[in-house]
Amino acid sequence: MGTYVPLSLRRKIVIALDAEQLLPANLIAEHEPVADETTESTRNRYSTFKTVAWVKANIIRATEDHVFLVTALTNGGAIDKSTMAVMWDSLFSEQDAHIDRKQAAEAALGRLSQALSAVGVSCTTEVLLGSPAEKILEYVHLHRGELLVVQYPVRGPVARSLTYSWADWCVQSAECPTVVVKQSDLPDNVAVALDPPLPTTSADMTSAEPVDSE
Repeated sequence: MGTYVPLSLRRKIVIALDAEQLLPANLIAEHEPVADETTESTRNRYSTFKTVAWVKANIIRATEDHVFLVTALTNGGAIDKSTMAVMWDSLFSEQDAHIDRKQAAEAALGRLSQALSAVGVSCTTEVLLGSPAEKILEYVHLHRGELLVVQYPVRGPVARSLTYSWADWCVQSAECPTVVVKQSDLPDNVAVALDPPLPTTSADMTSAEPVDSE
């Protein structure tokens, strides 16, 4: 076991997660549920766990770092809880008819934080409201982040060619070194930070194992 480092002296790592991958799709934009909504939501959630697991395995020094898990929402709104009950019933104990996006994001970040804490990583979570690029950069500055890790948004070729994503702006403007994590760059067998592997018949999804503690 290494020497304990006070929180004030730890390296501060900000992990900025893409809201569209952190939350079920029907919590991002108001629309009618589609047939494969649950599968798509599960895959998105799995990709976020996979990102955090990769950062844990390759960047975080558990006894020397403090991690800030953040995401940014551009709007609020509410969605009927029944449309996401299959995948998210374990996140909510209350019986409210509607769950807002901020509450859902806080719950999701909370589960990731618990998983990191279980393997000895000090962690803080926060849901930011507003422009993701602006709010995340402000957050990094406010908390004197020493490393920013960005989960790159999943975007189509047209969107990539016409506009910058919030992640691109963070890379260009962050006051500290930035690491961009793209799902296509992660190995299929990267350990999952929490929850069972994505239920599927695909071999690349069934081989994941929990993160080992240090």
